[in-house]
Amino acid sequence: MSGKSTLKNFKAMLAEAKLPEATVPICLRGDLAADHEALERQLEQAEKTGAESLAGSGAGELADRILAIEDEMREHTYEFRLRALTRVKWRELCHAHPPRRGDDNEIMEPDRYVGINGETFYAAMIRACLVDPELTDDEFEQTLAALTDRQFDDLSDAAWGLNRREVDIPFSRAASKTKRDSAAE
Repeated sequence: MSGKSTLKNFKAMLAEAKLPEATVPICLRGDLAADHEALERQLEQAEKTGAESLAGSGAGELADRILAIEDEMREHTYEFRLRALTRVKWRELCHAHPPRRGDDNEIMEPDRYVGINGETFYAAMIRACLVDPELTDDEFEQTLAALTDRQFDDLSDAAWGLNRREVDIPFSRAASKTKRDSAAE
């Protein structure tokens, strides 16, 4: 392939370039998890005691209630969509949240490794990367207040990964297996 055709191909790809995106499902009805766990324990106990068959009214009723809670949790789960920032915007965000310094003017241990203020940076990063839902500042703060620490970390990890990790071509084992299985039929 000549240098000219390679350059032309690159220019076509560059014209279609897009920043990486990720989705993070967040269930906003975490209270239902406790009900689900309690019903799971009851179902396991019913299976162990063998008092009723799985198809019996007690175990079957428990299974129906578990499935209903799972449906309700799915209904209250939102797929947050995040998009990487451009390199310039990423650097601006990092510079806007410099690492904290202690009384000795040394960078504090929690901030030393990543070079940012761990208290202020992560919420700002999520905010800067959040594409969907579109939220006002008040709604964003309300959303943060409704999240568990783990849910916040899931959003933060996804936003960090979009900006700091490689963009690899993903491999889907499920899609590959499906294609293999359908080709064998």
